[in-house]
Amino acid sequence: MFLRLLIIQIAVAGFLAVSQAIAVEEQARGWGSAWIVPHSAEERVARERSDRLEKAVNAQDWATVAKILEELEPTSPKSWELQSIEGYVATLRHLYLEAVTYYDRALTFLPQSNGIEGSKLYVDRATAQALNGSYHAARVDLEKAIALDKSNLLAHNNYAWLLATCPDDSVRDGQRAVKHARGASETLKHGSPMVLDTLAAAEAEIGDFRSAVKDEKRALSLAKGDRSLYSQHLQSYMMANPVREAPEPPKTPASLKKS
Repeated sequence: MFLRLLIIQIAVAGFLAVSQAIAVEEQARGWGSAWIVPHSAEERVARERSDRLEKAVNAQDWATVAKILEELEPTSPKSWELQSIEGYVATLRHLYLEAVTYYDRALTFLPQSNGIEGSKLYVDRATAQALNGSYHAARVDLEKAIALDKSNLLAHNNYAWLLATCPDDSVRDGQRAVKHARGASETLKHGSPMVLDTLAAAEAEIGDFRSAVKDEKRALSLAKGDRSLYSQHLQSYMMANPVREAPEPPKTPASLKKS
């Protein structure tokens, strides 16, 4: 679930961080027409590189991704955007501790005044932490994300999901999960299947399976594409069982060579 949330978040962002990291030297001119219609050969190269990187990530062509990122490192050694992309790629490759290191650097390079981007980075680092089974660290990061930007709905959603489904009893807090999930869902006028799925998980955690079934059915009715996960959750709630999220196993260097 946490990896699914990360992928959805990046897809919604439209790979903006990639574009910013690659063309960061063009920011002084203004994004608008400069990024849509390149004004120079350098801008054209940056745009083409951004497109190649996005396609390589979507195709999971990690060799090409690594090559492009290596090209960028000398030009942006202290770019928080580039470190964020490295962390995202490492998470997709199940290299969670490596991802955390990249997000640590991104947070170090990010100006403290940029609370909105800082909030997003804490959400991303929390995802890597949770996938690695570091649930307490993930909870702390999500609380920091919310403190920095109370309007970050993804932070509220992921926080609620962690509090509702964590296999570690000491991390779960069903009542707080319901509060954050319900607030996020109300903000979105109950139109997000992902947030409704989280709300249902939170309601199940406090034993309100009637509401959990109702909200999971609403999530199913709104969901597009693969709805199997929502169906699995619905079956659990109909049997009065809460959902528990297991950590994703990290890959070893040897297994990565085979992928």
